[in-house]
Amino acid sequence: MMPFSIPSELPRPELRGQRSGALQRAMATLLLLLPASALPQAKPTDYDVKAAYVFNFGKFMRVAAAESTAPRHPTFDICILGRDPIGPVLDGITAKESIENRAVRVVRTADAYAAQGCEILFISSGEGDGIRADLAALGKADVLTVSDAPDFLKDGGMIQFVMQQSHVRFAVNLEAVEHTHLVLSSELLRVALSVTGKPREVQP
Repeated sequence: MMPFSIPSELPRPELRGQRSGALQRAMATLLLLLPASALPQAKPTDYDVKAAYVFNFGKFMRVAAAESTAPRHPTFDICILGRDPIGPVLDGITAKESIENRAVRVVRTADAYAAQGCEILFISSGEGDGIRADLAALGKADVLTVSDAPDFLKDGGMIQFVMQQSHVRFAVNLEAVEHTHLVLSSELLRVALSVTGKPREVQP
């Protein structure tokens, strides 16, 4: 796992174009962290790539242990709420994998309240107008919320998949992250298409 560091300043928008090559390489590195043969040998679909990112997000996040009192679960649970477009690929990617020395488990749930014990929750865009209620049900639980639903960040989600020039990218809402004890690594933030809010100072 790559070391954590909190950037004192996120890349300025005017510099993103200059760093596009570096960003593309960094994004490719995220996918290269996958186990061999995790993605189909044929050209991966958008959902294949999204599933790969969801798994790798777990390697670039942590809970600020000094601040959180929540019990640590024996498994690293990646949960899916609603329609399940990424689940089959995610099952294959995570098989026999571990994060933070915990076996990764993919869990389907129909209830956002039950997802409070998950590490990552992918909320299907099919939830539609119910997404706000889903996020409200999570409260301040230390769950990284991810979706490809339009306006997910505006509704209070943390990471939203977006398409840019036919490539899957993602945007981050640190303001939503700040309501929890979650910390996202600077490596992840640097490859985001956009970042709203600023990372907080966290005690080691």
